[in-house]
Amino acid sequence: MFGEKLKGADPEETILNAFKVFDPEGKGVLKADYVREMLTTQAERFSKEEIEQMFIAFPPDVTGHLDYKNLVHIITHGEEKD
Repeated sequence: MFGEKLKGADPEETILNAFKVFDPEGKGVLKADYVREMLTTQAERFSKEEIEQMFIAFPPDVTGHLDYKNLVHIITHGEEKD
């Protein structure tokens, strides 16, 4: 399901810019709960199942943050950044 939502995804820079709107300090991470809320309530909404799949594939760190820069890189390139 999550993969289906991402087929034909926008270019890397477009997706990064969407996340950066919510990261004014440019840290490259966002609270996972906030990402969950935004993806299920805004624009082209993700289902609960799609969100769960995303967090299984890209789990938040121990502080509850999601590294969206790495997530976007994997979505657009299929591998982790070094």
